[in-house]
Amino acid sequence: MLDQDVLSIDTPYQPRLDNFVVGNNGELLKNLHSEVDGFCGMWIYGEESSGRSHLLQGRYSEGLEQGENCFFIGCADLANASEPIVLQAFRPALESSVGQGKNVLVVVDDAQGMKSNASAEEQLMALYNHLQAIKGTLLITHNQSALLENFDLADLNSRMRSLSHYQIMPLDDKGKARVLRLRAEERGYHLSESVLEYWLRRGPRQLQVLLEDLEKLDHATLQHKRMLTVPLLKEVLAY
Repeated sequence: MLDQDVLSIDTPYQPRLDNFVVGNNGELLKNLHSEVDGFCGMWIYGEESSGRSHLLQGRYSEGLEQGENCFFIGCADLANASEPIVLQAFRPALESSVGQGKNVLVVVDDAQGMKSNASAEEQLMALYNHLQAIKGTLLITHNQSALLENFDLADLNSRMRSLSHYQIMPLDDKGKARVLRLRAEERGYHLSESVLEYWLRRGPRQLQVLLEDLEKLDHATLQHKRMLTVPLLKEVLAY
């Protein structure tokens, strides 16, 4: 008897705070929910597949659901962006205001992407000052601590280093298994314990590579109309 259906997992994954695998990041997740009387600024850093963007997107979605005045600024492509494009990215947040008890939340993802773009650095500085003045919330993700970053705009360095810093701690194998299982289950797909055990013992360590391999395995089950077993995993991923 088969213990697993062969189903597609092509449904886009929706990052939320409740499907973030916490691991040793409980304090960070708790503080994302904390209410602060006044300006709140957090600098969240970690490697590319650490889940930093997941957290920001999840907090942004939660803010929208709770009626906050929310803005999302993705900086991955701003390094060589022209000034008009940069201004367009920041303008809505800079024009925000507090009204009817609504907090203003601005999330800035992949801030390392704006380094050496003078216009982007100036806009981030203006955003910091604006949110401090209206007692809003600023959440920034980066691949390293602000203490190690050197923006060309000197004053921006001091402002960013003054934010509360949180490093996302990497997941152990148990946490990685939980991520893979959640990604699959949200799309109606089941991963057996035997598959997960073999996969994590023989497979790559990087979570992002594991997630990419999950997509390969999904396509293989559909193509061959077979359930995902250890032999199929060996055949597709060659380990």
